[in-house]
Amino acid sequence: MPMNPPVPAGYQLMKQTAVTPPMTTWAVAILRDANTYPMFAIATQAFDGVNVLARVEWHEPDFQNQAVHRGVTLYAPIPAPNAADSTPAEGFDVSGYQPTVGWSQALTAGKAFTFIKATESVTLIDHAFADHWAEAKQAGILRGAYHFFRGAQDGAAQAKFFLAQLGDPGELPPVLDLEVTDGVSGASLAAGASAWLDVVTASLGRALIYTSPGFWNAIPELAQVAQRADLWVAHWGALSPAAVNGFPTWKFWQYTNIGTVPGIQPVAKQDLDRFNGSAAALQAYSSAFTAGRGQPAPQTFNLRTTLGVQRALNFLDIPQPPLNEDGILGQLTKAAIETFQRNAGIAVDGIVGPNTIAALQTALAEKM
Repeated sequence: MPMNPPVPAGYQLMKQTAVTPPMTTWAVAILRDANTYPMFAIATQAFDGVNVLARVEWHEPDFQNQAVHRGVTLYAPIPAPNAADSTPAEGFDVSGYQPTVGWSQALTAGKAFTFIKATESVTLIDHAFADHWAEAKQAGILRGAYHFFRGAQDGAAQAKFFLAQLGDPGELPPVLDLEVTDGVSGASLAAGASAWLDVVTASLGRALIYTSPGFWNAIPELAQVAQRADLWVAHWGALSPAAVNGFPTWKFWQYTNIGTVPGIQPVAKQDLDRFNGSAAALQAYSSAFTAGRGQPAPQTFNLRTTLGVQRALNFLDIPQPPLNEDGILGQLTKAAIETFQRNAGIAVDGIVGPNTIAALQTALAEKM
């Protein structure tokens, strides 16, 4: 069949169910007037406010015409995108440094979500948390609570302390705020963060990690933690946030610390955040989180790292007592690997090669 031109720019093929009798009458008139409308001629006419385009084209054989024939194809304008469907949802985050927040004013100004500091370390409860948490809910703003992590404190203990403050867990995932090391090694910080995530995700589902590219990327051991959470990235004044090792993309972006939120004083020194999607997408993200709450997130193990192997061996109850999940391949970890290899009937060498990884994956799948 002869080739027709591409679909006219700005138009799409009109659905048959949308073609009205007046449109059909108009198309037939064009079809019969070959002098005025030769092949590929175009005409437009408005029908009930829709500016329909008709073009004379080659049509395939049908039951009336047994050969390729002249026909008229109708096109409708492509609807203009709804700004609300493409504009990222906006929000902000607060702590005790903002003791008074006009939540209703913030909502009216278009702020759809907030993250609120709940705890720090194993003893500090943010003094404004209870009020902020209750008032944001009353205003109808989606809420997520965050914990400021201290690397020198036990990760699991910090997680339990955080959860103890969340009688109402909110509408957005819990957040692990990682921005200081407190002098501990990268391996220790990664192990502590993993321990925090173990406890919190088992209770609430998949969490978020708040961090900056500069902090996170300077600690290589943290990349192995990325697979266990979504990313809230802090990168101020950039056109878009820089990459953060281990995370394929970001969910939330803190893009400035000198923004304005109506109802908060001082006016122009606030953290502003953006969701990686529209308001509708944010609502869907929230709904998915709340629907899955109480169902433990699937446990994942990066078997190409020492920390991941240690976690997997502990999960399988191989060593007794459990290994210290520190990312260090010491004698105890090597002995546990050898025990697993012996139990699995594969070569015992203490090395996590392809055969050992395959056996671990099989054992983990069976236990899960």
